Amino acid sequence: MSIRHAVIVLGAGASKGARVSGGKTPPLDADFLSAAASYFRGKQARGTHREAVRAWTSFKSHLKSAGLDFKEVKGWRLEQLSTFLEARSSLQGLQLGRGRPREFKDALDALKVLVCHVLRAEGGTRPCELHKRLFGHVRPSAVLSFNYDLIADQSMLQSGLLDWRAEQYRGATHAEVPTEKGAKYIRVPTRSGNGEIPLLKLHGSMNWEKLRRGDGYRLSGCHLPGNDHVLLDYQRIPEKPYIVPPVAAKIQIAQQALRGRWRTAVHHLHDAPSWIIWGYSFPATDTISQVLFRTALTRNRKSKPVLVVNPDASVAGRVQAVCRKVKVRYYPSIERLLLDEGVLDVREDD
Repeated sequence: MSIRHAVIVLGAGASKGARVSGGKTPPLDADFLSAAASYFRGKQARGTHREAVRAWTSFKSHLKSAGLDFKEVKGWRLEQLSTFLEARSSLQGLQLGRGRPREFKDALDALKVLVCHVLRAEGGTRPCELHKRLFGHVRPSAVLSFNYDLIADQSMLQSGLLDWRAEQYRGATHAEVPTEKGAKYIRVPTRSGNGEIPLLKLHGSMNWEKLRRGDGYRLSGCHLPGNDHVLLDYQRIPEKPYIVPPVAAKIQIAQQALRGRWRTAVHHLHDAPSWIIWGYSFPATDTISQVLFRTALTRNRKSKPVLVVNPDASVAGRVQAVCRKVKVRYYPSIERLLLDEGVLDVREDD
């Protein structure tokens, strides 16, 4: 089975299994809040940690206003906390007890900022050698990511593969670029490069900022690739990160700009000769993602070849059960896949 020009689908496990400089990788959903507590423990609001500690203090303050103490939720999954906050901010029938809808919304917004800080601290802005090997070997027709971090983005950029100037990635025509005195807004070149690969970040990105007017977003918080920077030089967390919080049963993506990305993703999945699903666990709660894959297979006469890369072998069975019209091959790690493809040798895998 050839995997050339497959669509590559990335979940949190792909970032957790990344090989980035420094060795740190973003925590998984179940460990996210405890990882946040460990990162902020003992840090003072000065110097390089000033912005992060202020975000941490703001989050805990908003959480307290909503009637929750961080000690109560530290052991929760990130999805569990964000779902709780979203439900209490949106459903009138749940507005009993302490906390008003606005306070729960503010806590959820503060949580989004906190997520970006944790990702930045835990290696989420660096390129990964394994991602680069995979992208270079497959030359995917598209990369679909459910992650907020920049590991895939930077890996593609370093290999000259990311179509970062395309509207589906850059958002607005102007980007917010950090300076010593604050920020400036510069026009993003709109000419896409030849042979570059679309990266569709279906739940948003830590380098996207919500526009003050309308529903759109812009690149924010980083110097753009150019003569001085090969990568996205990430310097600052956006004030309002444009991300969909990890809530259960995402039946509807409220952000209109992201809905267009989901429609495009369906076409890429339908047209691709095969899929590689790395680190995405196909959780039962992520209803809309299941619909995405099933919809892409609607008109297929033959079973789509799918490579599932995940240390949890049960994921392969869930992919088969959800998608049905697929022929699944399972790999416990991306290293094993790259070894089989002759892209990695045994010594590199040690």
